[in-house]
Amino acid sequence: MSQVVDFEDDYSEVAGDADLFDCEYSNVDALINEVIVYTGVRPEVQTENGVRTLIAFGEGAGKSAFFTDSKRLKDVVCNPDRKFPFRAVIKVVRFGSNTGFKFFSPNSPITQEDKENFDFYKRNKYRRKR
Repeated sequence: MSQVVDFEDDYSEVAGDADLFDCEYSNVDALINEVIVYTGVRPEVQTENGVRTLIAFGEGAGKSAFFTDSKRLKDVVCNPDRKFPFRAVIKVVRFGSNTGFKFFSPNSPITQEDKENFDFYKRNKYRRKR
């Protein structure tokens, strides 16, 4: 296994090893507020829902990947300076009545606000924007 580094905002490596994506895919909801080792990215994958980014995580039998169109997540993993693998926590952040995802250091605590933001996201994610 290669060395795992903690997520930091000031640097970011795009990995595209095909073996990383030979797995069952997960829903990003299962990763929220959990420390995860992210192992690679495949940007601009055509799906039924349009062009999305595929992010791989985990190793061995526990490896998986998820699709995202989150600008904040894509900005981190698609940065040409990003080094993989890295550890991070994805948290839900609120912008008024909207929510989004953002990477945080694996050392950042999961606060009550983080839990409430995730609950708000789950309650409202299927509402149609008008």
